[in-house]
Amino acid sequence: DSGAVSISSSNVTSCSADWDGGVVYAYYNSGAVSIIESDVTGCSAGSFGGVVYAWESESLSIADVDFIDNGANTSASVLYLREIKNTSISDASFTGNTAGDDKTIQTDKPIDWDCRLGSWMPTEGVFKGNFSVPECYPCSAGYYG
Repeated sequence: DSGAVSISSSNVTSCSADWDGGVVYAYYNSGAVSIIESDVTGCSAGSFGGVVYAWESESLSIADVDFIDNGANTSASVLYLREIKNTSISDASFTGNTAGDDKTIQTDKPIDWDCRLGSWMPTEGVFKGNFSVPECYPCSAGYYG
C-alpha cells in the first residue's frame, strides 16, 4: 500500500484538480483515506470526485464533516468511489454540491452508514442532492439519530 491520507480538524477551501479528486486522488492500492472533524467548501474537479476520487483504495472514513458547494464537471460532486474495500460515513452533511450528472456520491460497493436514515436509505449506488448522515447514539433498542 502507498501512503495514507488523513485530514483532521481542518477547513479545506477552494481546492481543485484539472481531472479527478479536487482534494484527494487515491488510486490503486493506496492507503486509508480519512476526513475527520472538518469542513470542505468550494472544492472541484474537472471530471470525477469534486472532493475525493478513490479507486481500489484500502478504505475511506468520513466523520463529522460538512461538504458545502463542491463540484465535479462530469460526476460525483463529493465522492467518486470504485472498488473501495471499506467505506464508512457518519455525522456528515452534503449541501449545495453540484455535478454534471447531479450525483453527490457515486459508489459501486456498500457504504457503512453508522446511522442510516431509515430502511429506505441505500448502501451503494448513487446519492443525489442535499442530505445529512446523523450522528448515532447507542441505546438499549439499538441506535437512534
